[in-house]
Amino acid sequence: MTEPPKPTPSVQSFALANGLRVYLREDRRAPLVSVQLWYHVGSIDEPDGHSGLSHALEHLLFEGSSKLASGQYSTLMTRLGGEPNAFTLEDATVFPLTLPVSRLEIVLEAMADTMATATLSDAPFARELAVVMAERRVDIDNNPLALAMEQHQLLAHGNSRYATPVIGHPADLHAMTPAAARTWYQTWYHPNNATLSVVGDIGLQPLQALVARHFAVIPAHRLPPRQTPVEDAELTRRSQTVHLQGLRPGVILSFNLPSQRTATSNAQAHTLRLLPDLLSEGHAATLRRLLVIDEQVLQGLKATYQPYRRGDSLLTLYAFCSAHITPEAAADRLLAEIERFRQQPPSIEALQRAKARLLARQLFARDAIAEQAHAIGRQAVCGLDPIALDDERATLEAVTAEQVHQAAVAYLTAPRTAITYMHDKERAHE
Repeated sequence: MTEPPKPTPSVQSFALANGLRVYLREDRRAPLVSVQLWYHVGSIDEPDGHSGLSHALEHLLFEGSSKLASGQYSTLMTRLGGEPNAFTLEDATVFPLTLPVSRLEIVLEAMADTMATATLSDAPFARELAVVMAERRVDIDNNPLALAMEQHQLLAHGNSRYATPVIGHPADLHAMTPAAARTWYQTWYHPNNATLSVVGDIGLQPLQALVARHFAVIPAHRLPPRQTPVEDAELTRRSQTVHLQGLRPGVILSFNLPSQRTATSNAQAHTLRLLPDLLSEGHAATLRRLLVIDEQVLQGLKATYQPYRRGDSLLTLYAFCSAHITPEAAADRLLAEIERFRQQPPSIEALQRAKARLLARQLFARDAIAEQAHAIGRQAVCGLDPIALDDERATLEAVTAEQVHQAAVAYLTAPRTAITYMHDKERAHE
């Protein structure tokens, strides 16, 4: 008896001889396409003393090439119906654009030309570096919570390169030179260190022809060796106290966890993704129900976990204290309830609610072609197969309460804990 043919994956892929990987998910609902160029380089690749280089290149890369003068890329893409944008992550530097599919070739030509011939002139560098410095002052230096979060990342990640702030340390930004930016570009911005993620109203063969026409002539380059950032071999509990003017009293509490890339199995990776929803997201989540709603120890609580990383990750809880509770007391209550959570598997009802919340977010994200392209790109840059996105729902639905219990016992432990107590500098002297 012959087996039925396997369904065609919703994500198709091909590669050029120069190493550029291309992924496509067809979405014919509208004559649009989201095209995102993901360079596999970010803050974790930056050496000591040179933080912020990837983010600076994000600002500078499309400020002139052999075919477009400084400023012309943004002007042209806006006229074509797109909204040119860019962002930098710990693992990647990304240039996304959504626009009518009839204009796709123009975008690919511009992206390929920039990959091969970005000019990185001194004048645009000085202007964009000033923009980056202003961005740091507004978003971090003048934002007490952001400063506390930056200091917490240093504590929680320890010797891992994930401790490096994406925007860069102030001293490194002041010391950055056009020559350093050009060297960074020449080192990393090549087709064999990039992924092109495309979602929209186009088929695989037409896309292959367009990509080959504009990218195939760009040569591959030898890339420097790099290691996967992992947590310290012997973790111990870490804590610090931060006093900043205007800082809302509270706690940042992290546990060192594997990412989806470094987890021991695919099942474990998806189990870890459910922890934020089980602990704090939703009125019935364990910590929110007890500490925010019932006892009102906390005024606010949020949990985050980033599964898509090249190396290890963090489960982080951000908790803000009620007026009668100190950050230290709030941390003690959080840790006590997390320890109670470790002692037994979650109820079937709690697990189903967590799965439903996570799957609903994914379903709504799939409604936007840009979000679909983002999901594909983030899988690729951390070394996961984007085609596996087709199996994500089934894998999440298969997670058992006992698997959650095993993950909690293994990873929500004292040695994996990093705590930042947040105090308002003014109130500390009252």
